[in-house]
Formats: sequence, C-alpha cells, structure tokens
Amino acid sequence: MSDFKFRKRVLFIGIPDMAYVCLDGLKAAGVNIVGAFGAKKDHNTYESFKYFANSRNVNFIEYDNLKDEEFIAKIKELKPDVAVVCSFNYKIPKVLLDAVPGGFINIHPSLLPKYRGGNPYSPVIMNDEKVTGVTIHFMEENFDTGDIISQKQTLVTPKETMGTLFNRLNLLGLEMLLQALRDFEKGNLPRQKQPKGEFPVGNLLSDAELFIDFNKSASEIERFIRALNPFFNASTMFRNTFVKIFSADATDFDAVSQSPVGTIEKIKDDKFFIKTSSGLISPKVLQFGSFFVSDSKDFIKILNLKEGEKFG
Repeated sequence: MSDFKFRKRVLFIGIPDMAYVCLDGLKAAGVNIVGAFGAKKDHNTYESFKYFANSRNVNFIEYDNLKDEEFIAKIKELKPDVAVVCSFNYKIPKVLLDAVPGGFINIHPSLLPKYRGGNPYSPVIMNDEKVTGVTIHFMEENFDTGDIISQKQTLVTPKETMGTLFNRLNLLGLEMLLQALRDFEKGNLPRQKQPKGEFPVGNLLSDAELFIDFNKSASEIERFIRALNPFFNASTMFRNTFVKIFSADATDFDAVSQSPVGTIEKIKDDKFFIKTSSGLISPKVLQFGSFFVSDSKDFIKILNLKEGEKFG
C-alpha cells in the first residue's frame, strides 16, 4: 500500500499524544493534509502541538471558538473532503461538522458502544475485560455515538497497563484510519448504527478516584494499579505522606490477623504484604511523597517498615 496515491483533501484534528502518532503516520503514508488544529490556546498541549505541526510543514489553524464564523470560513476555504480526529476533548458543533462534506472520522480506542468517553483504557483493565479494540466511526455532536465504519479487536494481556494499552491501540487505530481513508478515496464508507442500550463507560477519572480502596480485593487493587500506570498512578497515604504505587502483585492468601484493611500484615525478605478485603497486595515499586522512588526492598529499608503499620 506504500504506493497508494491519496488525492482527497484531509483536515486533521487531535490532541497529543495520539495526535502525534496519527499526524506523523498520515504524513508518512502520503495523506494530503490541508490543515490541522488541536486544543484551545489555554490547554497545556496547545504550544507543543502547534510546534509539532509546524515542524511537519502542516498548515496549523488557530481558533478561539469552534463556532466562530471566521474560523468556519477558514475551514471552508481549505476545501477539505473529509476530516479525521485523533483524540479531542471538545464536542464538535454542527456548524463545523457541516463544513466538511465527507464528515468527521474519529478513532475511538474501544469497541463502541462499550466504553464511550475520554478514558476507555483504564476501565477495561479495572473490569478485567479480556478483549478490547478500536472503532473507526463518523462523528456526531455527542461523543462517540456516530455510525461505525470499522472495528478490530485485540486481547487485553494479563499484565496490561494503561500505557501499554494506550500505545498498542494508537498504532492499531492509525492502521485502521489509513485503511478508512483508502476506502474513502475509492467511494463511500460503510455506516452501521451503534446498538442502543446500557453499556460500561470510559469517563475521565477525578482526583478522588485515583486512591486505592483497600476494602476491595487484592486482585481488584492490582488491576486498579495497572489501569492507572503511567498516566495517573494509584495513590494512598502512609505516615501522613502521599504514596504512589506503580506496580504490585496480588496473592490469594488471606490475612490471619484481625487488623483493619490497609494494615501491613507481614514483611518477608524484600517484600511486604498489605491486608485487603480478600487476599494480600504486595507493592513492588512505590514513590514516598517527593522524597524517593524505590522498589519494595529499599522502601522497607529506608522507612524501617513495621508489621501492623497502616496504609490508606
């Protein structure tokens, strides 16, 4: 497919990091990108993405309001045949959707209608899903509800983290988007309505939702830790100091003491074990406040850890 000739005019929209992967991939494949824009000017990725687009000789478009008449006119002047979206935090208004004849094609890293929302990665791992995937779909004014163009599945590995899933789905999404653009060059794309009903969601997590609940089972907590690594990180408290846990092992062994959940049940060799509602969780890599990041061996040694001390 490397000699495929793209002639259609494509408008690119995206927010890093997915936008970096997609824009580079589309450029390398020879897609005719006539303009690109990212987040609003007050977003922390605005300057970096502007620099990135300019460094790739892509026409970067600035805006203050997606409904602004001058902005819409500028988009129409580019005469795009189709728009592609690779991660975007804002709803695209109808006036902008209508400005591009071929519509807006979005990459969503889940098997829609499951896990609509801004973070479809973490809940897939938390919920112990065995399969996830990518959906290419047309956009509507509401998030992730438009007609499906294509879907592909991928297995969720036993030690999957948010980071590994993010990277793999980005690359799969780029591959699928390129195929959709090739098909668009040849004619109309397929459209399939999404099923109606209640489905699990993939909403962004609040700060309060990043804390470990030791009332859950060890296996649930272990998945929770992986589901936040490396973009958010699971947190708890120890000795009145914030602690982040980057990785951990879960065991099926139940605590023998009557101590509350969150208590260090035992310290053995270079590991320590925290009591949960079912089983023990053994942190492997931790950060103690802003003081140090260490493995469990050094955490035990530096803090002179004692059985009976409590997390949470």
